[in-house]
Amino acid sequence: MANPTPQTAPGAARVNDLITRGANALNAGDITTAEPLLREAHQLDPTNPAAFHNLAVVLCRLNRAKEAEAILIPAVQRSAPAITIALLGEIFETTGRPQPALQCYETVLKVTPRDYGVLMKAAALKDQSGDKAGAIDCYRRATEAQPDDFDAVMRYGDLICTTEPETALRLYEALLAKHGGELNARAAILQKLVSQKEWTERIRRGEMPWHCARVDELLFNYAAEYAVDLEKANAARVAAKPKDPNARVALGTARFCLKDRRGAEEQFRAAGDAIKGRVLDVVNFAPEFYDRLRGFSDVDLIRGLPPLEAITPPAPDAKGTLYLSCNYSYFRAFALPMVVSLRDRSPHIPVHLHIMDATPQETKFAHAFMQQLSPMKFALSVERPGLQNGSQMVARSYYHAVRFIRFYQHLRVYRAPLWLMDVDAVVNRDLTDLFGELDGHDAAMRIRPARLEPWNQFNACVVGASTTPASMTYFKLVAAYLAHYFQQNNLQWGIDQLAMYGVFADMQDHHEAPSLALLGEREVDYDYRADGFIWCNSGIGKFAHLQRIQTGKALSPEDFVGNKFVGVFENYWNETERIAARVGVTNG
Repeated sequence: MANPTPQTAPGAARVNDLITRGANALNAGDITTAEPLLREAHQLDPTNPAAFHNLAVVLCRLNRAKEAEAILIPAVQRSAPAITIALLGEIFETTGRPQPALQCYETVLKVTPRDYGVLMKAAALKDQSGDKAGAIDCYRRATEAQPDDFDAVMRYGDLICTTEPETALRLYEALLAKHGGELNARAAILQKLVSQKEWTERIRRGEMPWHCARVDELLFNYAAEYAVDLEKANAARVAAKPKDPNARVALGTARFCLKDRRGAEEQFRAAGDAIKGRVLDVVNFAPEFYDRLRGFSDVDLIRGLPPLEAITPPAPDAKGTLYLSCNYSYFRAFALPMVVSLRDRSPHIPVHLHIMDATPQETKFAHAFMQQLSPMKFALSVERPGLQNGSQMVARSYYHAVRFIRFYQHLRVYRAPLWLMDVDAVVNRDLTDLFGELDGHDAAMRIRPARLEPWNQFNACVVGASTTPASMTYFKLVAAYLAHYFQQNNLQWGIDQLAMYGVFADMQDHHEAPSLALLGEREVDYDYRADGFIWCNSGIGKFAHLQRIQTGKALSPEDFVGNKFVGVFENYWNETERIAARVGVTNG
């Protein structure tokens, strides 16, 4: 609330009296009494800051934001105190207009640059809009204004954990010293600290922070002490509130970090009873579960799946084939530009395209498009599960999971190396050396250190498979894991990576684990290095591209700022459109 401003004009005493009584009623929560008093004060003197501000507060509390906005906009245009401009920003924000809200907050910060509340609001809006640098600056200033504030430090640390790892580590450790006595805060800080400590120590030692060079780098070698503390804190949370599913998930995660897979599964299952429809439902580390998977026949793997149609049959290549699987909309938006990049950078590598839910006409378009890339070799297969018009999450989970079943089926057909890759990427250089990394190994993939959850250990974006017995067993068991939950109508987002990890861990327990060629920063490249093989899409550019296709709206220059991938991808997209125009078959 704004305080009454002394007036000397005729009627000022009446205005001041109305404002005082209205403000007192407002402070007491008596909105019914406050509104007419403040409305009369505003009518008598529309330029009085206390009158228009307090009346707007009353209207907001009555959920009449439009009326409050109508009062505040002319007041702010004339001249208004920072507190009133901030209130107008809040109205814009709560009514779904982030850009004018941010403009209000930035105006306030020019006057009161250390206003913690406004800094936090501005930081959140900048982060949501993709302005990471602006968000970092606001959170930094908020932590300077209130160094011990839990929310500010946690959010600031999240944004700088990769770019300023030492600073983030110091912030978290200082926050733990300040708030470590409060159980929930302690658990939340330790969850950040476990990963931050591991990443920072890896960087200090010259190790890759995001890619393991050895299997034994999984989980936590440098932050084990924090992991133990995290387990203790979350065990205390569960003891205090046994029915809290979030505490159960946190305890399961902590126990997984300590390599207690069965203990983790127990907690995830307990939480899953209250939180349905998440990957928690499909975490399974029981040895007997994997024994059942070993009994799956090839017929069992495809039970309930739609027919697999070979449009253009495979032409195996002893050196390897790129395998791309997705639904038709992703094929049109991302796979085709990726294939064009393959033609430009590594044209001798054949590609197998597996498209889900393509209509017959769309299938004709895909075949005709690929013929335009001759002499590049390709195979084309389709399946039609009919998920286009249903739940988006059900469809996405199916497309991501079942691609591994189809990958295994085609690996048996090819009897030569296959490389499964996400389609929202571009090929940056000849893939011969990348494919060569599989030599002498059963499989190739990226695995990630300092990850907390079992479904984030193995990364499914680039996966190479040889045809050795260990490789065939591994990928068959991954397919069986996915087939088991598909047949229970319980595919969840992330189950593909969970299956990759779970199968490997069980095979490792049996001393049968496949030999892995571990892919690093050059092979799976999110930094867009000149010598990177696969440039992986990351950030808002992907979503901007999908929106552009759906709405016809062109990408704005802001979509390219600081994102080398988007500019390169855009060139391939434009080439894709030129080729599509020559095809002569509608793409549906």
